[in-house]
Amino acid sequence: MRRERRQTSVRRRTSQRCRTCRSNNGKRTCPALSGILICPECCRAKRAKIPGCDAKCRYYAPLVVSSRTRRKSSSDFPVHRCLISRSKDTGMLIVVGTRKRPDGNLKAMFLLLDLWKKGIRDCFFDANLSEKEFERVSQRIAKSYNLSEPVELHDPDEPEEVTRIPKDTLVIEADNAIHLDEGVNIVDHEDASRGKAVEGKRGARAIHEIYIPKTGKWYIWARVFFERGKDSYWIGIDDAAPHPWDREGGPGAIKIWSEPDDTTKWERWLWDTASSDMEGNKTRNRPAFFHIKRAGYYRLWSKARESGSRLDQVLLTRARDFNVQTETEGQPLPLRYSPHLYEPVSINECRKLIRHAVQIATAVETEIPWEFKYWIQDMWGDITKFPETEGSLYKCPKCSTDLPQQAVDLIIQHAQSDDIQFYILCRKCGGEFD
Repeated sequence: MRRERRQTSVRRRTSQRCRTCRSNNGKRTCPALSGILICPECCRAKRAKIPGCDAKCRYYAPLVVSSRTRRKSSSDFPVHRCLISRSKDTGMLIVVGTRKRPDGNLKAMFLLLDLWKKGIRDCFFDANLSEKEFERVSQRIAKSYNLSEPVELHDPDEPEEVTRIPKDTLVIEADNAIHLDEGVNIVDHEDASRGKAVEGKRGARAIHEIYIPKTGKWYIWARVFFERGKDSYWIGIDDAAPHPWDREGGPGAIKIWSEPDDTTKWERWLWDTASSDMEGNKTRNRPAFFHIKRAGYYRLWSKARESGSRLDQVLLTRARDFNVQTETEGQPLPLRYSPHLYEPVSINECRKLIRHAVQIATAVETEIPWEFKYWIQDMWGDITKFPETEGSLYKCPKCSTDLPQQAVDLIIQHAQSDDIQFYILCRKCGGEFD
């Protein structure tokens, strides 16, 4: 039986090409590009990158308005982390700031600074990142600018160390603490790593921020110096489960201690640990450990149990059978490579770097990214109150001292030339400037 076809005024919508990537997914008109049709992917990629997008775009304007009119701005959230990439010797530096949202996720701002030429290269902002997503994004940004290779920290003129340490091992220098309580001091000691160690009163803490890349058990060793009659030290990690937990040391604390009446460990540097045996058995087959439940950043702290004890290095390793005292005969471990791409710094240090980059960008007329102008207040505060750079606009790449004005003028003149790369040293590092 033949059926009549019903007529309708509704026509089938045909797909249209995106004018930028030529995909068959053009769905949005872009006012910032004179109303051409683009796909959602190109919209996200170009969002806030071109003039007019923020004020006129029907897809982006609601996001901007909602972020501005919400009950709390980013500056009301606590500062969670301040990091810089270990790439100062390239002139390019990534400065990262995060604030913690009430739901536990992060607001993050990534700034690519060029302190050798243009000042500010790029800016990325994300209002809602989990810890895991933040780590992936930070690594991806570093790789996109070829800043992800480890930086050698050893002197090439020195003979190579023969000490072998397991793959998943972190070595923390005690004097690299981001915070020292009153009563904790950095002291000189010729047998300590780099000639520096930490000494403190009982209960006063030195705090480090470290990145632990894997979950599971991380065994703890500490290179300590015990004076006569002093034989214990506390090491702790916030948000990690210690085995065994020493309640006297506080939440997350492990007590590093010597065998009772073992006088051979006094008055010398050595690597020591505790036993994970809850009975207190001091066998070295099972050293004490922290159980890490998530990969990410942690705060490791140390404090003397007896005033006058000194701490040089802390080692965390996933290798249970690695006895660092036996392997090194009590010597410090060399830090041949940086353990992670980013290192923690103070918020004041980040603000100083940002202000320096803005000064350079202004002098050489670099276009400052829109995201930077929009989010800098919420993430970092009032930029006019950031510490200004003293001395010359550009510094010596090796020693950070002032460059002659003639060199500064030359860099400013050619700063926007992509085919010219500068590496101008001061007279002390490179001889007389010509």
